[in-house]
Amino acid sequence: MRALPFLGRLAAVFLLSAGALSAGSLRVLVVGDTNDRSIGKSVVTDIANFEAFVRDVSAKTGLELDLKTIKGAALKSRTIMAAVQALKIEADDAVIFYYSGHGFRTQQVKTRWPLLYIPDAGQKGVDFQWVIDTINAKNPRMVLAISDSCNNYIDLPADGVNSRAMRPDQDAAWRKLFVEFSGRIYASGSQVGQFSFGQDGVGGAFTSRFLSIVRSEVKNGNASWDNIMKLSSRQIMINSPQQKTQDPQYELVKGNATQTPQVELVTAEPVKPEEHNEQCQALSEFATALTQLKDSMPAKFDFRKQKADLASYQQMVAALIEAGGDKQMISLTKTMQTGLKQKNWPKFRSAVWAYENHVGEVKQSLCAQ
Repeated sequence: MRALPFLGRLAAVFLLSAGALSAGSLRVLVVGDTNDRSIGKSVVTDIANFEAFVRDVSAKTGLELDLKTIKGAALKSRTIMAAVQALKIEADDAVIFYYSGHGFRTQQVKTRWPLLYIPDAGQKGVDFQWVIDTINAKNPRMVLAISDSCNNYIDLPADGVNSRAMRPDQDAAWRKLFVEFSGRIYASGSQVGQFSFGQDGVGGAFTSRFLSIVRSEVKNGNASWDNIMKLSSRQIMINSPQQKTQDPQYELVKGNATQTPQVELVTAEPVKPEEHNEQCQALSEFATALTQLKDSMPAKFDFRKQKADLASYQQMVAALIEAGGDKQMISLTKTMQTGLKQKNWPKFRSAVWAYENHVGEVKQSLCAQ
């Protein structure tokens, strides 16, 4: 089963770099249980974030995107398995499989990966290991497979958590990750026996963290999958009666992977208290600055006479757009931008107030003791 937090976006890509005769394609299969009553809204957010990230990667690198999404009423086990088997993969292709939804395992499951809970498959599920093996058998240059789902032995619900990153993207970094890299990357949002968490407005904790870290990494000329997966798989603090932490896991194989690659299994690193405190301190300072801004805003604004103040507000909005954030932050930032363009002060002001309130809720969720 899959519970709920975080923020984000995600991606997968490919490309034709200058002078390359053939750079393959980016094959992406996205699967999500958007109709589930308990986590459907969170899954909708995950899928939107993932699809946006994939398209962004394609735009950044020039890789041709082949994207298929299975969700809603189309979510059937046979449909998913047929889509995996039907992937037309060339030797130089990069392949991404992403699942957001409930997950579980039984005592008979011997791998570290979960079974994907698809309603029509019941307790049989769709084996994430089967997905991995089926894609691997097609021998693509690169594979990235993620299941943001629970990995527990019993079907039980759970609840709550969240986090995030600035600087311009470097196209070379995108290419380094998705064009120059050959290998296999597998990950799941939790270890054997655990739940995975999320929230309606921001999506799954692991998905939003992964997307945020990739987006931060591509601003760095030394972007690497080693660092991305190490950071993405660090322990997630959870304020839940069922579980205090969520521990993502991953495997990373470089080069031409064999059928039975010898790799080191990597598990979550505990979050150091001082790092958690630093994150909360930074979030607290941001929340305080937003409160001061909100309190200083006048009830009325003259767009013709207060041009210096207008420029300051425009710069602030540009910075918030660059910083990104969860779905609600992005939506409110766009509303601020529209309010300024339309010279609609009440619209801009109310969006700032709503943004400040949301950041306060995020802070409470992440840093409450």
